[in-house]
Amino acid sequence: MIKTQFVKEDNKPVAVIIDYKEYLRLKEIEEDKADYYSALHVKMKNKKWISHEELKKELKF
Repeated sequence: MIKTQFVKEDNKPVAVIIDYKEYLRLKEIEEDKADYYSALHVKMKNKKWISHEELKKELKF
């Protein structure tokens, strides 16, 4: 695993070098968070909910 490194300019951090697996893990967390907030938004917007069984009947599954 690559040790995290900070790139500085004028003694201020401007970039970070991280292990690729860590990058993928962080990216997945970010996508999960976006999906979660999207689902919350949909849930708050919709007032009428039906059960899974009712949905299957409606879609003829």
